[in-house]
Amino acid sequence: MPRPKRKRGVDSPPRFSYSSPTYEHEPLPTTTSIRILELFPGEGTEIIKCSLSVSERETAPPFEAISYAWGSGTNTRVISCENRKLKVTTNLRDALWKIRDPVKSRLLWADAVCINQNDINERGYQVWQMSEIYASATRVLVWLDLPNPKSGDFEYLFDDDSIGGAAESEVSSGGRRGALRSFVERLDSIQTHHEERDPEIQLIANTLGQLFDSPWFTRLWVIQEVGMAKSVQALVGSTKLDFVDLIRIILKLERRTLLMDQLGLLTAGIANVFTTFPARSKELAGEVDAEYDFLELLEVTRAHKASDSRDYVYALLGHPSAKIGDKPVAVPDYKKSPDDLFFQVSLKILEQTKDLRLLSAIHGRDGSILSHDRTSWTPSWSRDAGVLSMGLYRDRYYDVLYNASAGMPCIAEVTMPGKVLQVRGFVLDEIEEYTSTENPDKKSGLTVPKSIHDLLTTALNFTSVKKSTKSKVATLKDIGQTITAGFRNQALPRFEADFAAFSLHIISTSSSSLKKTMTATLAPVGLPALRKTAEKGSLDEIYWATSRFCTGRKLFSTREGRTGLGPEILKRGDLCCVLFGACVPIVLRPVEEGYKLVGEAYVQGVMMGEAVTDLERGGLYEEQSFEIV
Repeated sequence: MPRPKRKRGVDSPPRFSYSSPTYEHEPLPTTTSIRILELFPGEGTEIIKCSLSVSERETAPPFEAISYAWGSGTNTRVISCENRKLKVTTNLRDALWKIRDPVKSRLLWADAVCINQNDINERGYQVWQMSEIYASATRVLVWLDLPNPKSGDFEYLFDDDSIGGAAESEVSSGGRRGALRSFVERLDSIQTHHEERDPEIQLIANTLGQLFDSPWFTRLWVIQEVGMAKSVQALVGSTKLDFVDLIRIILKLERRTLLMDQLGLLTAGIANVFTTFPARSKELAGEVDAEYDFLELLEVTRAHKASDSRDYVYALLGHPSAKIGDKPVAVPDYKKSPDDLFFQVSLKILEQTKDLRLLSAIHGRDGSILSHDRTSWTPSWSRDAGVLSMGLYRDRYYDVLYNASAGMPCIAEVTMPGKVLQVRGFVLDEIEEYTSTENPDKKSGLTVPKSIHDLLTTALNFTSVKKSTKSKVATLKDIGQTITAGFRNQALPRFEADFAAFSLHIISTSSSSLKKTMTATLAPVGLPALRKTAEKGSLDEIYWATSRFCTGRKLFSTREGRTGLGPEILKRGDLCCVLFGACVPIVLRPVEEGYKLVGEAYVQGVMMGEAVTDLERGGLYEEQSFEIV
């Protein structure tokens, strides 16, 4: 049936030519006003035609909000706004093409068009109400732009109702069962890496890899945009699906080491990031932990991208944790320098948390944090270290509950004008030897098992390890728990089984020298007993924890023979300290003015407050004050 022709009238767009003048935004009448974009009907690649109207946010007509990755600011296209030229990024133009209805106008909100990006004051107060804008939208439309999308692949994946029963799909498949649904159901029964290499599993994993390669997943602002939404629909080519179903897929995948390696390390954090807001976590009740404070939120989102460093704070102000009492942790002000903003937010976090977990956000990969003109204890949230914080780590399967300072009350004071952080604690030990840093490509992760072989070879040759009075088996277990950051300490019998499986695998796959060392070390246990213990063990768990916690860190030994994991820029003579209020040891470097903060550390045997017990008994350690500059 032929589609009726549109009559030119009140609702029809005006004539446009590429010689038309440039569109200029009129000033908004109030700080709570917003612009609504009316997208006129059209088909295919016809030029986008639209108009803008002004409303108060609370009385605006129903509209949908677009969530998309801006893309390059230099890669722009022209659209027609009220018969005038308006430049938008190619990515937004493409999204509008897909969203546009061939017959009816649609009311939308898109930040690049609806905010005057050239007015710094308007940007400030529009950013301030951004979370409310997305919360007010009837629905948020997520445009997942793909570099080289193969629509057939995605239709093959999403041709069923949904893995959770709630997705909207407009792909006709003649009733064929959705490949993705079958894939997700199979994940629960997969036991070995061999099963993960099944050709059909690999095909679907590769297609998912294309999906999660979308630049949208790396953009910082989208976290709040989908977090505040009433409902979220993802657009993948011609396919539409419930965004929450994508998160369910990742939650199913996150313990499949081989598949997650294939999809890339960045994918592993997607589920955590997009469930930090209450609206999304409620939809995944029982599948995620929704309680995030603002410090944890800043940490889990810092791998995402924003064009302005200050947005690493401003883009999260819609989160419930972004308040102390009834006051926000910050007010958007693009005249404030990033360093001043991060310092002020750090003060607010110390006030909010009443502990020193803030120091676990310093990852010590960039030597510039030790420069004289920088405050070493203030995180630069716009710098992604690519390191998994131990003190701020959260996991929905296991709790890694470090308590190195044994609940000792935090005594912290910041003195001005020097921005000196004064804390109390004690020196635990001094770093002597260390390995090189594990620096994987972000898409492939830690090279496993080669990197583990290298770590073990170096660690077993540490002077302090060779001189240890412990049994060789106990020493090897200490190293095993260190490279996994004590990940399985909370379930020691399970760690014993995992460690046995890990040791047998190392013996069967390592070079002759390491194989000889490992065999000799484990001789008192005996290989038959080791094999029996390994029957209930999981090699995946050891590899998973090692790949996450060793990345960007060095394995070290101390003067007193302890083993640990520490920041990339540590060096001999740095001090491992227990600071009251910090849940993990902190590495400090003595300088003329006091101490520079190098980063957090895992030190085997002291992570649950054992050293504080020794302090209280007297004689071994001495409590002191530290001035961190």
